[in-house]
Amino acid sequence: MLRRALLATPFLAAPAAAMTGARVVVAGGGVAEIICALGCRDALVGADSTCLFPSALTRLPQLGYLRALSAEGVLSLRPEILLLAHDAGPAPVVAQLAAAAGPRLRQVPRIENEESLSAAIAVVAEALNEQAAGTRLAGTIAEDFRALAAMRPAGPGPRVMLLLGGGNGAPMAAGARTAADAMFRLAGLRNAMTGYDNYRPVSAEAALAANPDWIVAPSHVLDNVGGADALLASPALAMLPAARAKRLYTADSAYMLGFGPRTAHAARDMATAIHTHPLPALPDRPWLHDS
Repeated sequence: MLRRALLATPFLAAPAAAMTGARVVVAGGGVAEIICALGCRDALVGADSTCLFPSALTRLPQLGYLRALSAEGVLSLRPEILLLAHDAGPAPVVAQLAAAAGPRLRQVPRIENEESLSAAIAVVAEALNEQAAGTRLAGTIAEDFRALAAMRPAGPGPRVMLLLGGGNGAPMAAGARTAADAMFRLAGLRNAMTGYDNYRPVSAEAALAANPDWIVAPSHVLDNVGGADALLASPALAMLPAARAKRLYTADSAYMLGFGPRTAHAARDMATAIHTHPLPALPDRPWLHDS
């Protein structure tokens, strides 16, 4: 009965001229960072578990995991605007939310480069009635991407492999059509794992065949396995020259793979760590700080 009542409840109506004061619910870390960079963080009344930055978002009412949303959980927050990342799900729940929300639900397109990030900013800014702020934000981020392109080393870069998991089972390596693969391109690096999309378990044999110059892993992966040394000594990686030389790059997953306003800076930091010479710093921006 509760489920029927919630799904039958329409989204609250918000005046078009006052969208930034509306109740906003978000699923998707990169989308949440865009909302905050637009100056609309105070409008957020709920977020999913991938919304980790700024850290204040983790103290909002939680929706669970991005790809396992509950229509009842979302609607119980009485949202006036619902902004979802492209991979929010499951699909039947998104369809239920769309039926309840109508035009007040926006699913932001996949972000994997400067152009798609600019398009995502435009979608979010329009939903929040903050088009002028969106134009300014997109313009500033475009400046960062131009600076990154100018400083990025020319020619084929080092080959890298990004890993997730690595706990009880084999680690999962990022293939094509992943945020990791897109970040590698921005940093002037090459994905050592080719021939497949998304993530696949990687065996010691497959890792040796790929023979990456560097291993990349989000910091939470290291936390899960007991640190960098434990990851590099795992059966799938121990025989790799990169593992023996401790060529490992790690960063917070929201920063490294979130594809929000901090993307150019994250790519610059990855490139600086892995290429043979450091890159100049990009300009400081307000949305880089956890405040």
